[in-house]
Amino acid sequence: MWLIIAIVISLLTIGYITWKTKKNNTQLQLQFDQIIQLRQLIQFIRYHRRYCHQKIVSNNTNNKLHESIQNKRYASKQTLSILIYQADTNHKPMYRILRQEIQRLFTDSPNYSLQRSQAVHGRIIRHIMYLIDDVISASLLTAEKDTTFEHYQSAWPVTLNALDSLNKFRWTIEQHPLENKSYAQELEMHVKMIQRRLGQISMISHQTPPIWPIEKLMQTFQEIQFHNQDENKLKEELYLYSIQISDTIFQFFDLIINDIADDLAITGPNITACAIDFSHNKQT
Repeated sequence: MWLIIAIVISLLTIGYITWKTKKNNTQLQLQFDQIIQLRQLIQFIRYHRRYCHQKIVSNNTNNKLHESIQNKRYASKQTLSILIYQADTNHKPMYRILRQEIQRLFTDSPNYSLQRSQAVHGRIIRHIMYLIDDVISASLLTAEKDTTFEHYQSAWPVTLNALDSLNKFRWTIEQHPLENKSYAQELEMHVKMIQRRLGQISMISHQTPPIWPIEKLMQTFQEIQFHNQDENKLKEELYLYSIQISDTIFQFFDLIINDIADDLAITGPNITACAIDFSHNKQT
């Protein structure tokens, strides 16, 4: 009799543990699906910033949106609605604020100066990054993955510092006196700083990092002709180069996200999906 009771209790315990584990894994996958959706939003905001940048520098006053931008705006609105619905109660206000900021961006961006456009897009990207941080931190703490949480926390500030250096690089492009001899040196300093940040992330990550983007950053920069070139063309070339930097930073951030996904045995973001096609912008 006691043996039967012990077996029943054991089976119930195993059943509860299995159910609890499955429930936790489902919740973790849901949270990482939110992270992937947030990463897609970042990709769109970066795409939108590039689109606005080219309209501004080309003095294109035509307010008719390119079809790809219209489609991506619609997709972003749908994504935000899903995120708000899925978000924890504590996070819903931050998602609603994000939606308001993006809606305001869509409405006001035709009237932005270049500096204003860069600042607003950058602020929204930073907002999304902090939402990603909140979701990752909460999921790891809930799953009691202390080691993984510490691993993530070691990479998070490095990523933010790399983005800060990128912002300084872009600020220097527009604000630093071009005729000043230190113009190229100032830009090169920011590139070297970003290289160091990316090197730190590659050492932290458990993934096999793509080393060539780090090496290529300085090589590409050194190929830029700072002398005997039209000022506007030089600035545009530097801005296009800054997009390569941005691509690389987010590619390395995705390495850390995939580290976490591997540790939790769930599906992480596809790193190769981070590239942005700007080919249509040549028409604007």
